[in-house]
Amino acid sequence: MNKKLILALTVIAAALVTLTAYKTKEQQQQEIAQAIAMKLDEYRIMKQEECTARVNTEARRRFDEYVASLPPAKPSKPGAKPSVTRPKAPAPKAPAVTPMPQTPPQDPQKQRGGAVQEGNVEQQKQRGGAVQEGNAEQQKKRGGAIKVEGGNN
Repeated sequence: MNKKLILALTVIAAALVTLTAYKTKEQQQQEIAQAIAMKLDEYRIMKQEECTARVNTEARRRFDEYVASLPPAKPSKPGAKPSVTRPKAPAPKAPAVTPMPQTPPQDPQKQRGGAVQEGNVEQQKQRGGAVQEGNAEQQKKRGGAIKVEGGNN
């Protein structure tokens, strides 16, 4: 019985190994595509670094040439900061502007319709919606003015 059990386990193990060892064509193509994508990314990064290095060296060379072509700096007083002179472009001429006639500023609030002028307090009291003095009962009856326990103090 032990021999049969060992033989059956060996056959099952061999079948499992053979079935899992071989991949389908789709799986193989996916793995190949992943490997190619990884290699392309590595190659792209490598070439990008090389290109950046070449551009930096060329830019440095051109900058050094430009600095060498500049006239030498004039000696200045000891302890003074060296000044860099740059050619100045001529300032553009401003077009001639004729001044507008000046009028005294006016407050737009005083000019609007229905506005109360200074010193006319009585007119303000008579406008619609204003609460008249001595009319406390009317004020108490307004919505929102009702005293609620624990609410308005």
